[in-house]
Amino acid sequence: MTVDYEKDPRAREAVSIWEKGVSKEKDGSMSDAINFYRSALKIHDNVERFYRKKLHDEWLLHKKLSELSVLSESSNDQDTTDRDSTRATDGADLAPCWILEMLPNDILLKIIKKVVLMSGESWVNLSITCSTFNRLCFHDSMPFKTFAQYIYPKQKYDQMAMDLNGISNVSMFEQEMWQGDDICMLKERPYVKFEGIYISVVNYLRYGSNAEGSSSLLNPVHMITYYRYLRFYENGQCLRLLTTDEPTFVVNHFAIENKPKHSDTCYWSLGFDYNFGHLKITRSNQKYTFTEEFQIKNHGNKRYQKLAWLSSAVVDKEGNASDCSLRNEKSFHFSRVKSFKGVNTNR
Repeated sequence: MTVDYEKDPRAREAVSIWEKGVSKEKDGSMSDAINFYRSALKIHDNVERFYRKKLHDEWLLHKKLSELSVLSESSNDQDTTDRDSTRATDGADLAPCWILEMLPNDILLKIIKKVVLMSGESWVNLSITCSTFNRLCFHDSMPFKTFAQYIYPKQKYDQMAMDLNGISNVSMFEQEMWQGDDICMLKERPYVKFEGIYISVVNYLRYGSNAEGSSSLLNPVHMITYYRYLRFYENGQCLRLLTTDEPTFVVNHFAIENKPKHSDTCYWSLGFDYNFGHLKITRSNQKYTFTEEFQIKNHGNKRYQKLAWLSSAVVDKEGNASDCSLRNEKSFHFSRVKSFKGVNTNR
């Protein structure tokens, strides 16, 4: 018998709980997600089918609304075209597009430069508005030069690494290495991003033991979920946090001016190994010095979006070093935060 989940209170309740599980799974909290899924299944066995049907119904509704919107716009465009044709017939001149027909390319490039400095997303959005902006945004060297001059001076390079590689001036090294080819440099030279936060989601299983006197042959299993957060600042500082709190409760308030509880202020620098993508983060207390090393990598089509672990070490006051296990650790991935724009300045 087919059940309409909208008319069945138990089915609606189960779907609502299932959606909470989906939300937790997206945040990486697998243990909480499994608990919600189990609770939903206890209420109704077919909850997953109801949830998929709800998604399908919402998709169909969105599709119909989009079609109606397109038809409405087409009708308005047709009315506008008819009116314009009438005016043209009457001998009236069509008004030119003053941005593209009256402004020269050097003015448009200045507009693009401002947009590039706003955000990469704005840069891309501008490029898809018309063929002229697309040509100037991605087939002209000026936008790439603007971005390179914006991001690379903010990078902090380790002085020891510079001395070992015989580099006294980073700008001269850039010129010798890439000969002023900013597009090539952006493709080959990784950089740290500031207008967002790097997040690592770690899930692993921990096996427990049965209570004394239990007759069960199976040991309980717990799924442990925790998060690592890194936010980099242009002055070489880095805010680091290890917590079980999900990103929705951390990201918007994650700032060095108002340090979260149990967070650490660290210092970061770049080296020249791993194709210029060697990142080192250090912090110290009265007893130990902690050093974590990463490699900046691409993640799919997103450039320099990922921090892959290389090592984690602890050195005590006597100089005795010990390596920390990376068995459960996962790579960091960058997430842009709009509210961080313009507040990440040198102090």
